[in-house]
Amino acid sequence: MKYDNDFYVTAARVGKQAPRFEMPALSPEGKDLDRISKVKLDDLLNEGHWVVLYFYPLDFTFVCPTEIQRFNELNKQFEDKGAKLIAVSTDSLYSHLAWQQGSLGHLNHFHASDSNHVVSEAYGVLDEDKGVAWRGTFIIAPNGVLKAAHVNHGEGGRNVDEVLRTLEVFQNEVAGKLVPCGWHPGKQFIDTDDENTDK
Repeated sequence: MKYDNDFYVTAARVGKQAPRFEMPALSPEGKDLDRISKVKLDDLLNEGHWVVLYFYPLDFTFVCPTEIQRFNELNKQFEDKGAKLIAVSTDSLYSHLAWQQGSLGHLNHFHASDSNHVVSEAYGVLDEDKGVAWRGTFIIAPNGVLKAAHVNHGEGGRNVDEVLRTLEVFQNEVAGKLVPCGWHPGKQFIDTDDENTDK
């Protein structure tokens, strides 16, 4: 059997500096057109924030709002952990605004537009044929290192609660703790003095 493989090069590599970006975005603050602003990764990192960048395919769809609204519900918990959420699709800001004024509701985190596809391509989530970004989720530490990346293709929705848990996993890892499989807040970390600890 012959396979037709396209090799897709992405600038986003776990353990390396995350691709920098500046995108037009709806700010969570303000009303209507006054919310139009920009979101710049370096600004958030310089303020000491973690960043959770999540892409979704299209406005006014069916699976996407279930994810976005769950991120919105958990936004305070992300912020309490020092993280800023950024939702991104290739739709325009005006499409975002119309959707928020309708069925999606007002987002209390940034809602960015990658209409030129530059950021989606850099993070390896761009479907060039359809001109949309797949459901990519990226956790970026305050030093700019990409700590986690996960991409869903098609209509399979992601688990937003798991994104929150993963953020805390890597915050503890950065703090020098060894985080075991299946760890949840409140559970113990690996004790390096334990004789059964992996060498």
